Amino acid sequence: MYLSKVRVNTNHTTARYLLELGAHNVYPAHQALWQLFRDETSRTFLFREELTASGMSEFYVLSKVAPIEHDAFTVQTKDFNPELKAQQRLSFRLRVNPTICITNSAGLSRRHDVLMHAKKNHLGRASASSTELEMSMHEAAHQWVGNDKRLQQWGVSLDALPEIVRYTQHRSMKRSGTKVQFSSVDFQGILTVNDPVAFMAQYEKGFGRAKAMGCGLMLIRKI
Repeated sequence: MYLSKVRVNTNHTTARYLLELGAHNVYPAHQALWQLFRDETSRTFLFREELTASGMSEFYVLSKVAPIEHDAFTVQTKDFNPELKAQQRLSFRLRVNPTICITNSAGLSRRHDVLMHAKKNHLGRASASSTELEMSMHEAAHQWVGNDKRLQQWGVSLDALPEIVRYTQHRSMKRSGTKVQFSSVDFQGILTVNDPVAFMAQYEKGFGRAKAMGCGLMLIRKI
């Protein structure tokens, strides 16, 4: 795998395009990054968008192939194949799209944003307050990331529930005119690697859903 830090060149039309759209309009960012992998027939990369102090976008990109050069970007790439051991502790940052599958009275299943689902349920209570609402949404996010079955699949355990850094609602538009709407949660905390093989297999695939929209890339650091 390769991990790249990608900065958009400020004098390029791509930079002006992304700046005009704003940080939460992630589909155009996804399309722009495809220019670094134009020889690939399917998406082989995950990405995470950040904003610099000047308000410009920069991206962390995890890919199976090295990105190619493009005049719209300045790219720093390194091999990324960390050698991890069982019971090794890592600090992590993770942006995910947490969803839950809900079955209605007709027996039909549909995925829902876990925070919006918690918000909707809480607003139905006559005594709901803004503080209680926030606590309910945070609890739903923590239940999602702390789910034992999910953590076992990822090959990790959590030392404690991670901090919720940010909750963001994204609205974007595909070239076809189709609207894209989803939410993301930014977590940061400490994890323990129980199964290095399972963890790295999941790491390469990404965590959660909406991976094409800038979710699922975990940034890790040894501690």
